[in-house]
Amino acid sequence: MNTQDTTETTPPSQTDFSIRSFLRERQALLVHFSTLMSNHPGLVFPDDLRQAAGLADVPLSFSTIMAGDVGPYQHPDMHPADPNAGGSIGIIVDIPSNDSVVTVGANDDGTSFNPSTGEIISGGYAPTSESCARSIDERRTSNEWLVRGYRTVGIFAFGPILVRHFFGGEGEVDRDAAFACFPQFRIFSVHGGQFVEFNRETRRWSPVSYDTIMSAGPRAAVPVDAGDGTSAGEAQ
Repeated sequence: MNTQDTTETTPPSQTDFSIRSFLRERQALLVHFSTLMSNHPGLVFPDDLRQAAGLADVPLSFSTIMAGDVGPYQHPDMHPADPNAGGSIGIIVDIPSNDSVVTVGANDDGTSFNPSTGEIISGGYAPTSESCARSIDERRTSNEWLVRGYRTVGIFAFGPILVRHFFGGEGEVDRDAAFACFPQFRIFSVHGGQFVEFNRETRRWSPVSYDTIMSAGPRAAVPVDAGDGTSAGEAQ
């Protein structure tokens, strides 16, 4: 394993390499998913993603998601190693600089972070043009990017949506109920090899560009569904 700490930055030889531009060139979103397996069993959907959306300097694991990718529950006969994500709903983020990306890897790198010491243990690699490319080109299932200091721009979902949810246990959650937990964010997915956006009013999906997704962001001061069947306000 490669042990990294929170002071790592992009190597000097890579100062002309922009990770943000690389992601745009590859049309790859960074998504942190709510997963059935978690190091924090008491933190369930939707609170896990709400907390993740508000974090600042705490590094989290993300997967790169492109328009042709598939989720873990889209096909009943799908092999567990086939999907490109470890979960079916997550937050999409933008990064302000290369320093936001700590490590990258083509597989689940078993990354761990100790908040008390700031120590990061990861099987991933420092983000260079070569390692970022390998993390996508050599992935066989979901890959792992360790990212911090990000800006949450929206919600990404593969259907059907399965989570460790607020009703207790693990299972499928209704799409509209899941989306209502995040009224401040726009909802995105993939279909037919392209990115799509969900219209909350018509409940229909329509094609959307990568740049449109990355220019999104939270709306100000909207009511948030309590997530337990009692609403703190209507989703707008």
